[in-house]
Amino acid sequence: MIRSNYYYGCLTDNQKSLYKEIFSGIKEFAKEIKLPLKPINEISMIFNYVLLDNPQIFYVLSFNQLSDLYKQKCIVKPEYKYTQDFVRKNINFVKAYLQKFDALKAKSDIEKETYIHDYCLNNFTYDNAFNDYSFSILGPVLNKTAVCEGIAKFVKFTLDYLDVNSLVALGKSKNPVNGGIMEMHAWNIVMIEGKTYHLDVTFDMSLKDKRNRYDYFNLADEDIKKDHTIINKIPACTVTGNDYFSLNSLIMHNSAELEKFIRNALINGKKNIMVKLKNVKNTKTIVDKVISIAQLQYSNVYKRSVMVEVKYNPIQLVFEINFS
Repeated sequence: MIRSNYYYGCLTDNQKSLYKEIFSGIKEFAKEIKLPLKPINEISMIFNYVLLDNPQIFYVLSFNQLSDLYKQKCIVKPEYKYTQDFVRKNINFVKAYLQKFDALKAKSDIEKETYIHDYCLNNFTYDNAFNDYSFSILGPVLNKTAVCEGIAKFVKFTLDYLDVNSLVALGKSKNPVNGGIMEMHAWNIVMIEGKTYHLDVTFDMSLKDKRNRYDYFNLADEDIKKDHTIINKIPACTVTGNDYFSLNSLIMHNSAELEKFIRNALINGKKNIMVKLKNVKNTKTIVDKVISIAQLQYSNVYKRSVMVEVKYNPIQLVFEINFS
């Protein structure tokens, strides 16, 4: 079970009290938050949980901690990134920004999730320059660009507004576009109809070209772990068959299924096809095989040859086939 303040729910009763004190202090722009004496790693965990649960707190960088062993107290000093005037102005701005999603409130959770996913892909870009706002919701809202952390927090922020439970997950990943280098990464876990799934909008954004991608839409643990390593405490995502490709009958189990699917798509006038393959034994030759099948089916339908462009996600075995 997840909720909008998932990480709060992971804490003991004593830690929840500390969480509330930190949260309240940050909201009030307190210079010092006085707490019972605790190890620095425990305070750090709780402090980070506050920021993960509350994307609207975009104005805190980190904190310093002073310990008073004699009084058995510690003093947490948040590091604020912006002035209170700037924060008040932009909190009101982002709240007003959310109103553009009001029409979604009557939709189902999967419709809300799909819309927010597509909205991000169609309106935002990944910020390779790592600009000032890009690690928070201000990146997408003000500049229409952000890094994975800012994108994941925006997704949570909007889904919270639409009453869809979600959280920001942290870990490392192999981006399918940059050669599979392991990097620190953030994405989301969402709860749809009582089931939890991984949603990585940043990865789908990086893969998008001619059309939106859904390679990382509602994946189970077994699929996300092919290129993601999870480092924080998150709920298990064990349900399979509710990813985009399963729901839209876009999974092909063998060559015959792929041939039939491409042929029918071409007959119906489609020149851009997206599928996910299963049971692939030799990934080294799979792209050439898909191109060959696509060219043959095009020739059978249109009685002429064609150039075929294939975009390939080798980890998730997703293919975007474009006929020029």
